[in-house]
Amino acid sequence: MYKPSKRVLIAGLTTAIILSSVTIPTTMSSALGDFDDICISAKVEEYITESEEQDPVAVLVGEAPETATLSAAERVMAEKEKTKTEVVSKGKDEKASDKKEEEAKDKKEEAEEDEGKNAIKYPQFKDRAIVTVSEGGVLNIRESADPEAEIVGTIERAGIALVEEKGAEWSKIGSGNCEGYVKNEYIEFGDDAGEWAESNSIPKYIKVQGSGLRVRKDPSTDADILDAVYENETYSVLSQQEDWVEIEMYDGTTGYVNDDYVEVRFETPWAKTTEEIEEMRRAEEEDARREQERLAAEKEEEEERARQEANESSDDDDDDDNNNSESSESNRAERSQERIQRTEEIKKENEKTITADEETSETKATNSSLRQQFVDYAKQFLGNPYVYGGTSLTNGCDCSGFTMRIYEHFGYSIPRAGGQRTFGKLITVAEAQPGDLIFYDGHVTMYIGGGKVIHASSERVGIIISSLSYSGTPLFARNIIDAY
Repeated sequence: MYKPSKRVLIAGLTTAIILSSVTIPTTMSSALGDFDDICISAKVEEYITESEEQDPVAVLVGEAPETATLSAAERVMAEKEKTKTEVVSKGKDEKASDKKEEEAKDKKEEAEEDEGKNAIKYPQFKDRAIVTVSEGGVLNIRESADPEAEIVGTIERAGIALVEEKGAEWSKIGSGNCEGYVKNEYIEFGDDAGEWAESNSIPKYIKVQGSGLRVRKDPSTDADILDAVYENETYSVLSQQEDWVEIEMYDGTTGYVNDDYVEVRFETPWAKTTEEIEEMRRAEEEDARREQERLAAEKEEEEERARQEANESSDDDDDDDNNNSESSESNRAERSQERIQRTEEIKKENEKTITADEETSETKATNSSLRQQFVDYAKQFLGNPYVYGGTSLTNGCDCSGFTMRIYEHFGYSIPRAGGQRTFGKLITVAEAQPGDLIFYDGHVTMYIGGGKVIHASSERVGIIISSLSYSGTPLFARNIIDAY
């Protein structure tokens, strides 16, 4: 089959264009009759007289070079083959795409599975350890990884510590204000620590995450509301179930809170340094000494009262003897006069007391600014740690150590621990003003107004602000600012 050249194509097209552009009158149509056929024939003659070249018409209409020289039937077959190839190719691409999707899905599932395996079940013990010594025991913390090294502190059973360096036999830990080395055989790490705490029934508590969280009678949002708890307050956990935690309130009642708004933790004490242990020992000795002095003073007062009663009884006996020698009427007159004098004396004493009370009221009014300074100063230490026996507002203190240091900052020297319960003027809780001390069973706080107190609460939460009734009904209050 011959392929006409571009030259012949151009000639043919030119002829066709010229002929198509000529207007032939109707009268001439019969004469010209077969003119179109002649032109077309000539064009065909010109196409087949040249050497084999690429079909220019095919080029113009966009056919591919390899199909341009094919017959119509051959081109149909070629198109079918091309379509078949495209379908096969598309099928392969789709299969490859499906395979990639499946692989991606598998990888995602594997990643989720790994994430589930690596998920931390007990966040409280992430990068931390728990002490597993026997009940009532303590673990020594040493200066170096050596059983003969100096002891720098101790940590109780179930105590928690940050793991700074984990070794094969010894690990370096930090807990409270203490840092040192402990034997690995006496501690558990991470989630193993949580599992140990669970299996050994270590007590739990909640820390409230929001203010005004409702406490309900039963584990349901439809249950009656018993009370409300507030941010950073802590309560003992009695039981846990899906979405709810049963807690014990300070007045002994129980209720349920939604676990979305609380943080459940194990009771995990901190370590104590040897210095803190020594300070605690001294504080306990000082408390014991003060208690002995108090008891001795009470005993002396009782003995003095007994002597006075004995003397009065003796005087009465003498009076009776005198009555034998004097008329009873005269004695009655004398006693009447004595009663009148005593009544006058009591009246004068009462007037003095009233005057003193008035002066105290004036003093209270002038001390309102000072009391606010007490509150503002105490709030600076919110969040700082609680350390039993401690007296440092920054590094750790207990409840009486906290109040002692606050008062000391303003020039008031007051005792620690139980000594504060008898210091200053005894007042009712209703009479308390900001800066006064509020006492509970075994605990002391400082009133800040608005029904709230600030105090070094516990190792769990440190120094916090609580409602006045956070631990049940307070027992009494002491006014030291005005009575110092």
